[in-house]
Amino acid sequence: MRMLMIAMTLLAGILIPVQTAINSQLRHVLFGSPVLSSLVSFAVGTITLALLYFGVLRGSLPDGAMLMRTSWWMWIGGMMGAFFVLSGIVAAPRIGVATVVVMLVAGQLAMALLLDHFGWIGLPVREISPMRLTGVALVLVGAFVFTRG
Repeated sequence: MRMLMIAMTLLAGILIPVQTAINSQLRHVLFGSPVLSSLVSFAVGTITLALLYFGVLRGSLPDGAMLMRTSWWMWIGGMMGAFFVLSGIVAAPRIGVATVVVMLVAGQLAMALLLDHFGWIGLPVREISPMRLTGVALVLVGAFVFTRG
């Protein structure tokens, strides 16, 4: 199962620059609007997930009691995803997809290290080790070097 999860996340990582490039091109067709192209991207994603959840998995809607057990911050993930997609659409034509991706990875690793170390947002604690810190530092230095070239 671990190898399947690693392969799945590797594929997701491979698709990020492809998604960024596709959404940037979609922007040109949709009035040059990064917001509209983000909306279309999320609409297609929402339809895809709805078909998977309701059609393939035969899922049901949550009830009121289930929704009442959520915290306010559990609802902002979609806004973060929208910012992620919108940022890529706006930045890719200006700084290139590779620079967008290297900065995304640098930011993701830095925050992931903090989330793991402190166990924020209900995650299990995985303390910062010298090797993990070195790995993240190398990526951050690499991102800095990459953006200079």
